[in-house]
Amino acid sequence: MVSRILQQTAGQTGEQELDSLVLKLSILKDFLSNIEKKALKALQDMSATALPGQAQPCFRKLKSIPVQTFEVKLDLTLGDLTKIGKSQKYTLSVDVEGGKLVVLKKQKDSQEDWNTFTHEKIRQLIKSQRVQNKLGIVFEKEKDKTQRKDFVFASARKREAFCQLLQLMKNWHCSQDEPDMISIFIGTWNMGSIPPSKNMASWFASKGLGKTLDEMTVSIPHDIYVFGTQENSLGDKEWVDVTRSALKDFTEIEYRLIAMQSLWNIKIAVLVKPEHENRISHVGTSSVKTGIANTLGNKGAVGVSFMFNGTSFGFVNCHLTSGNEKTARRNQNYLDILRLLALGDKQLSSFDISLRFTHLFWFGDLNYRLDMDIQEILNYINRKEFEPLLKVDQLNLEKEKHKIFLRFSEEEVTFPPTYRYERGSRDTYVWHKQKPTGVRTNVPSWCDRILWKSYPETHINCTSYGCTDDIMSSDHSPVFAAFEVGVTSQFVSKKGLSKSSDQAYIEFESIEAIVKTASRTKFFIEFYSTCLEEFKKSFENDSQSSDNINFLKVQWSSRQLPTLKPILSDIEYLQDQHILLTVKSLDGYESYGECVIALKSMIGSTAQQFLTYLSH
Repeated sequence: MVSRILQQTAGQTGEQELDSLVLKLSILKDFLSNIEKKALKALQDMSATALPGQAQPCFRKLKSIPVQTFEVKLDLTLGDLTKIGKSQKYTLSVDVEGGKLVVLKKQKDSQEDWNTFTHEKIRQLIKSQRVQNKLGIVFEKEKDKTQRKDFVFASARKREAFCQLLQLMKNWHCSQDEPDMISIFIGTWNMGSIPPSKNMASWFASKGLGKTLDEMTVSIPHDIYVFGTQENSLGDKEWVDVTRSALKDFTEIEYRLIAMQSLWNIKIAVLVKPEHENRISHVGTSSVKTGIANTLGNKGAVGVSFMFNGTSFGFVNCHLTSGNEKTARRNQNYLDILRLLALGDKQLSSFDISLRFTHLFWFGDLNYRLDMDIQEILNYINRKEFEPLLKVDQLNLEKEKHKIFLRFSEEEVTFPPTYRYERGSRDTYVWHKQKPTGVRTNVPSWCDRILWKSYPETHINCTSYGCTDDIMSSDHSPVFAAFEVGVTSQFVSKKGLSKSSDQAYIEFESIEAIVKTASRTKFFIEFYSTCLEEFKKSFENDSQSSDNINFLKVQWSSRQLPTLKPILSDIEYLQDQHILLTVKSLDGYESYGECVIALKSMIGSTAQQFLTYLSH
């Protein structure tokens, strides 16, 4: 049980609390802001058409914003340093109203060397995850040619102020707002080592059986498409070409490849709309083998991770051990992937991948089967009665025992088992399979699944989950899911740039953790968040007790716990932030449990209690 307080330096008076409430209520208005802007734009367009000779009213009024300058150093690679000798000093000047950024290099002989970039030439800001005051800026030099420069600011707060100004400049001069919601398509398909059908439109369109998209929604292209395949006999380039071509036929859009990763015939490809390409950063890929002795790549997982503006995403496509009786082996495959797949922010290596991302999607041929007699299964399928079958589904049973996919979600399964069909038909299941070791029985099962795990108090909604009924080249049916996901972009304060004297604090009154251990060592807590000026750790716990030899109750009082300083003090900003905690032992620094907490419900002038689970 943890108590938490967040306060301004001077303490919150009744008037400040009222201001805080007003700010919270103002957030509700944001849902209408896009509609309002579009309406104003439409009025402007109508007015321009109808009355070309008259002066047009100004619909966007902002206070005059002076040019702001930032002293920075150019971050250089070791190779550059040997050529130049030392890092170079620059001045970055942001002219919000003029819509330009001036990059000025300081010279020894007092001469000045500068470049001016207009707002449309600044393609992307990439915040370093490892160095809190470092920023990469991607400039457009020529058509389709970019250049990236990395600058080190005086502090993380300075970097954040610069990013706010640049976003404000873009908001001022661009009619298009940053998205706060995107749609993501995820597909998984065991292709059975056969080239795909020429027409895969039903898969991309979420058409078939189960929860499908309505006719109107089907025609709207998704922002991101993620394809996970197993037993895919095509080469990487050939598979990407096939999916891009099929997507273009379906959407009339040339989707851009963000990442492709493969392990033998297990593949994952991520494609995005062209307008989102500059919103993607920190792309990572990884793979883990879980085949024989964990060295064979016929079974395992591939993954991709990236940031979409300010929101982190992870995607895992896996092919786990087959066989009705090998549930324990599949569970171990899952745990190996969870521990070994190297994705996301490297500073979060203390956390498994289920806690490193705002949204993590896990899918593939998980190979969990149904524990029921074959004839009973077929009878239920024929009657379209899936609930009794889902009660004996191994994945559901193991999840209920907390052995796998702890606090992952899955949309309700309302489609028939996707394996094992007779190739060329979706009417007949084939449950006998000839193997070198003899005949194996493969009961019809939901082997192909899509699950997800999101940080608390974030928006995600599964809008479709089903399988196709017209793609019959494999003994598996392709499975699809679509999601509506909330995303954050560079925060811009409604109150203008915060003063250096403004500082919010996150304080802990006490923390109590129950860890599974027979040891009686001392523990400390590490705190991680991109909203903090620096990562912090507590002192060792000042009390502990045990009612069970296998568990230890560990407690920290306020004097043992650090005060955390967020980079920004705006309540609207802090409401979207999360903090990761890990409980570690003093003897060996091994983690005994990790969790994530949302700040949204913790903000106020009085302590707020919360209860969460530690996973490890």
